[in-house]
Amino acid sequence: MVDRSKFNAEDFLVDSTFQQYCAGTDKLCIGYWEKYINAHPEQAEVITEAKKLYVILSGNKRPLNKQAESFKESMFPEEKVVKLNRYLWIKIAAAIVLAIGSVLVYNTYTSYEGKKGGVQVNIFTTKSGERKKIRLQDGTSVLLNAKSTLSIGKGFNDQCREVTLTGEAFFDVAHNKNKPFKVHTADFNINVLGTAFNVKAYSDEATSEATLIRGLITMETVNGNGGIITLKPSQKVTFYKNIAPKQESKLVKPTAPLPEITINHYTKIKDSTIVETAWTQNRIEIYDQDFDEIKNVLEKWYNVEIKFTDPAIEKYRFTATITNESIEEVLHALQATENNFKYEIKGNQVIISK
Repeated sequence: MVDRSKFNAEDFLVDSTFQQYCAGTDKLCIGYWEKYINAHPEQAEVITEAKKLYVILSGNKRPLNKQAESFKESMFPEEKVVKLNRYLWIKIAAAIVLAIGSVLVYNTYTSYEGKKGGVQVNIFTTKSGERKKIRLQDGTSVLLNAKSTLSIGKGFNDQCREVTLTGEAFFDVAHNKNKPFKVHTADFNINVLGTAFNVKAYSDEATSEATLIRGLITMETVNGNGGIITLKPSQKVTFYKNIAPKQESKLVKPTAPLPEITINHYTKIKDSTIVETAWTQNRIEIYDQDFDEIKNVLEKWYNVEIKFTDPAIEKYRFTATITNESIEEVLHALQATENNFKYEIKGNQVIISK
């Protein structure tokens, strides 16, 4: 039996049955929570606050049953069309911002004045091997990792706070309950109030992920599958993209199909370092990862292109800490492990063989 007598608003919000009660999607959950609220008037204030937070974090979407009633009672279908068009316009605008960010990924900073509608977008970008700290107008701090783009639309912090990310960034969001902070990526959207979290969403990698360090965030996939996901501190959600698997070598056993979404805890090691955010301290923590995963990190960190001559090498696994070493020093250290291999560096190209 769960003792909810000392719950705060966030504790109620992470309860999946409470979320379904707020959304109006499950009659059993609605009935249960209505009885609970009547039986515990002393918690009315904190429950009301939790319901307000749910509405804010879910984008002010009304419960489904209320939407159905409103639709039946509506005598003005024209108004419905206007609302639909506005929503569609917002989706199109977000897609345009994301496309612009991808095209300008190698620029350091620029401003774009859209020809249609005069939409101004501020775009911050980083090159391979570069990291950039950004302070937004609302006081939010963003650390942008290598080969990443952060797009900020005109009117940021007026009515809302929305940004679009391609790549990786660590957000420390300034709290403002009246203006939720939203992060859009190609795979998922994140809603927050005031919190710290890491987002990794590179277009050339097989997974995207979000790691919560402090506070509370809700997420939903762009395609709408999976519903709304609420993360607690120390949790990490990973999205597996629908990418065709590589041709398997005869030497490598085929792997089982990956799930679409998983939720785990972040990885903490030795000196309490969090693997997923070690890059914010100018270090790379490799923890029991295969060479193919490490390849993506090294390419962005050192501005190199790595090629394997044998698919079996991609499955070699390593654990290591990288700080100020050169790419050659890193490869030499990895080479000294039981997973022996050869490497050759030609300019910014690295060839790894057995």
